[in-house]
Amino acid sequence: MNRAKTAGVILIAGVLVGCAQTPKPTPQQQVSTTQSLAVQPEPDLVQSTPARDPLVVPKPEPGVVTDQRDIAAAQRTLNQLGYNAGKPDGIAGPDTRRAIRAFQKDRGLVEDGRLTLILAGKLKTEISIVVRPGDLLVYTEGETELVAVEREVQWNEGKTRTLVAIRPSVAGWPEAARAGLDWAISHALDNRASPVKWSSTGVGQNFDIYASELTPGEAALAGDEAQSCRRYEIRSAERQSRYPAIACRDGSGGWQILHSAIRLARPAIGLGSERSNVK
Repeated sequence: MNRAKTAGVILIAGVLVGCAQTPKPTPQQQVSTTQSLAVQPEPDLVQSTPARDPLVVPKPEPGVVTDQRDIAAAQRTLNQLGYNAGKPDGIAGPDTRRAIRAFQKDRGLVEDGRLTLILAGKLKTEISIVVRPGDLLVYTEGETELVAVEREVQWNEGKTRTLVAIRPSVAGWPEAARAGLDWAISHALDNRASPVKWSSTGVGQNFDIYASELTPGEAALAGDEAQSCRRYEIRSAERQSRYPAIACRDGSGGWQILHSAIRLARPAIGLGSERSNVK
């Protein structure tokens, strides 16, 4: 009897102990728990940097000289003509722009102070002139030279002597044609008319004559006479030639080439069969 009770107690205790134990997880449950306990890495923090504007490089202005060598050449020419462009350093600074505006004003151009390709070419032709056989060169102190071979000369430049006039060849011209050309030049100088168109049936030539004020360099050549002097230029489209000169008023009211004895003929009456046209 006692043995039977004892066996029953042991059986009941075994059942209670079995119920109190925690059930073991299945392999799938272990994997799930491990995953939940693992430390999840934080996503990388990407800092957004505001986009920067690309470096804006100013584009060169169309038609404007940018090469420093060409700018320096233009500066030297402006200085040579008497326009103070400062040191020829290849930088178009305030002095250079001021000199360009002064040059443009004297030539009746738009005064914007810009060194354009066209203006640079004009500056070059201001001092570099091609002369041909028969042309007459007049220098300071009245010295003259009859050109023998075609060559290039520099206007308003010279260490020992400087050109004050280049006269076109009139070899073989009738006297009336020579006088007619001088008359056209005088007309341009008297009235500051530009251009005066001149042509002659006797020599088959056509010229445009331009009159303007002296450049600073030319005024320096004229010295005390500068107030009574002007610049004129004869141009031939057919020959692609130009003939600049400085003329001053003489005592009779006519015009005379600076520092020389060359006087321009005044209008004459009765040119015979020779006909010169001035427009």
